[in-house]
Amino acid sequence: MRKILSALAIAAAVATFTVVNPGPASALGGEQFGCYVLPAGGAQPPQPSPGYCWNNSMPASSYTAVFQVTNLNGSYSYAWSVPALYVSKITNGCTSTSSSCTLGNLTPTREVTVSVTISQSGQSSSSEATAYIEQWCGNSYCG
Repeated sequence: MRKILSALAIAAAVATFTVVNPGPASALGGEQFGCYVLPAGGAQPPQPSPGYCWNNSMPASSYTAVFQVTNLNGSYSYAWSVPALYVSKITNGCTSTSSSCTLGNLTPTREVTVSVTISQSGQSSSSEATAYIEQWCGNSYCG
C-alpha cells in the first residue's frame, strides 16, 4: 500500500511539474529598430533602414515616417517615446502592443527621433531612430 501511495505521489508531482512548466522562454536578441519615410500615400518599402531614414528621391509636400521593430521572436510589450511636438501627428501604432509607430503629415525641413523600449520575459532593450525630412527644390535637395 505504501508503494502504491508513493508511486501516486511521484506521478502527481511529475504531472504538476509538466503542467506548470512553461518551457523555454524567448529572450531578447536579434531585434532591430529602424524607420522609413514615404511621401503621403506612398508604398511601404520591404524593410526599414536601421537607425535613420530620409525622404530619398521623393519630392512631396508632406511625408509619413514609420518607425518599426523587426526580427521579432515571441510576444513583446513596447514603450514608445515620441517628441511632444509630434504626438499629434501619430496616425497608427505607438502603443504598448504595437511593433510600429507611424507619424503622418510631416513637412520638409524637419527631423524627428523616436525611441522604443521593448520588453520580453522580464528583459528590456531600448533603441532610437531618426527620420530626416529634407526639403526638395525641383529634383534635388534644397540644402
